Amino acid sequence: MNKNISSRLEDSITVYGRFLRQAGYPIGSGEIMEAVKAVSYVQIEKREDFRQALKTCLLSDYKLIPLFDQLFEIYWRNPDKIENVSNILKRLNDSRVTKEKKNLIKENIEDIFKKQFSETDTFNAIEDKSETVNIHLYSPFEQLKNKKFDQYTDEELEEAKHFINKKKWELPKKKLRRLKPGRIAKKLDIRNTIRNNIFPSQDFVKLSWKYPKFKERPLVVLMDISGSMNHYTRILMHFIHAVNSSGEKVEAFTFGTRLTRITQHLKKKKVNDSIEIINSLVKDWSGGTKIGETIQEFNHRWARRVLGNGAVVLVITDGWDTGNTKLLEHEFDRLRRCCHRLIWLNPNLGYQDFEPITKGVQVIMKYADDFLPIHSLKCLDDLGNVLSSLKNSKITKALA
Repeated sequence: MNKNISSRLEDSITVYGRFLRQAGYPIGSGEIMEAVKAVSYVQIEKREDFRQALKTCLLSDYKLIPLFDQLFEIYWRNPDKIENVSNILKRLNDSRVTKEKKNLIKENIEDIFKKQFSETDTFNAIEDKSETVNIHLYSPFEQLKNKKFDQYTDEELEEAKHFINKKKWELPKKKLRRLKPGRIAKKLDIRNTIRNNIFPSQDFVKLSWKYPKFKERPLVVLMDISGSMNHYTRILMHFIHAVNSSGEKVEAFTFGTRLTRITQHLKKKKVNDSIEIINSLVKDWSGGTKIGETIQEFNHRWARRVLGNGAVVLVITDGWDTGNTKLLEHEFDRLRRCCHRLIWLNPNLGYQDFEPITKGVQVIMKYADDFLPIHSLKCLDDLGNVLSSLKNSKITKALA
């Protein structure tokens, strides 16, 4: 199966599991993972095989088979009806609805669907004996990836957070001079080759190899939490928490009119717990911006502690600065000379009419190695690719 289709199908089955959960099915992540594994052994073009694979893994009570079959047909063959059906199914989990009413909804689910939709809709597709099924490869990421964060609904915001937490973020690495033994034929390990062939057990010489070691670079994140960044700070805080969980050498700071170190609070397992603590700790949330003064404080208090070993610095800001421009230029010059790479992430790059007019933007552009947008899930995904491939020294200053 094509890797792209396989990934989208996995996302579709995950969302289908949530869809069934709304109908009262006791489905957890374990059952969903088993379903994903099961469909890899069947031909998904064959409707009945695909249905039985999902039913085997997701269904534990035979009494729910009729409801399962109806939801299967609506989700996989009538994707445009999903949102309306989902609203009906939410009633099953409403605490104000009596148990008798919930049972009535389940028993008469087909009639409820027929009332909700037109008479021409196909709700008895279970009787259809056709060999194939047009599978709706629904992927939340594909639908949301290009949408700007400030245009998200609450539900879309939750889907975006789920993607951020699910993705494996690879931190930048640096190549060490030392080599380590391995099977990859990079460089001949003469010492081990001689040692392994002193008493040869075969007629040919067995070669040993070694290849370079790689070590994670420290990653330092400086995030603007001023009023002009208000639409982006919440979801970007989830991104910082996810990145922090991916490696041990991550330092995070917020800045507006003052600098606040939040690294220790990102160690919480649940991101909401971390954000709650940070909210109470940070005093300049949604206030003004003095980038030069806060970067100066970072350079004086923290640069020597956290910028060693070739650190990569992410500065997340729109560049709107109310402070001293000369101070801003001096401090960014110093910051750039202290780190391996300085990446500026600006959400305003997502707008076609963006122009680097303000002095703050012009100053930061002068010293940033990479100038990248940060207004959507696709931008975060692209940033992850940039971080994981920083062994390449190519500079990226193009407006994406």
